[in-house]
Amino acid sequence: MLVDLTTAVQIGMVLAAILFIKRVSETTQITAVDESTETEGSHHSLVGKLVPEGVLVFRVFGAFFFGAADKLESAMQNLRQEPEVLILRMRKVLAIDATGLNAIEELAERLHKHGKHLILSGPHTQPLFAMEKAGLLDRLGRENVQPHIDAALERARQILGQTKSKSAEAVPVNAPAAAPNK
Repeated sequence: MLVDLTTAVQIGMVLAAILFIKRVSETTQITAVDESTETEGSHHSLVGKLVPEGVLVFRVFGAFFFGAADKLESAMQNLRQEPEVLILRMRKVLAIDATGLNAIEELAERLHKHGKHLILSGPHTQPLFAMEKAGLLDRLGRENVQPHIDAALERARQILGQTKSKSAEAVPVNAPAAAPNK
């Protein structure tokens, strides 16, 4: 009798975990953002900011798990033409898993094959740490991971050759420091 109850509890836990991940993924939103659709506060808003021609901004809201990766792919397929620079605003992504990391890397590789660029804007600690641990920051280029939308737009201008000044260069996000090996 004890084995049956233990097995039932284990199966229940696995099903609950799967259902939780599915529901969290369903709440994730990935939307294109411009001045007319902006809902962020003034510091993080695109309102009044110049988004250069050829730059597209997507906002990711929620956990970036396997369901969200599919949403990102769908959003990119709905575009008529890939932008020269795609900015993913990640300041409202609190968690990312291996599938989300893989989706970002595949997107970056696809854009790179076509001579296009990906910039990540404002990733939180857990996603940033996961990207660092997976080596994604180095593969994307640390200069393409920016702390906020203003820096991401400045980086986009640099990529497009619209800014020449060294003093205006955006500062890349610093990855969390790794614990020293003992």
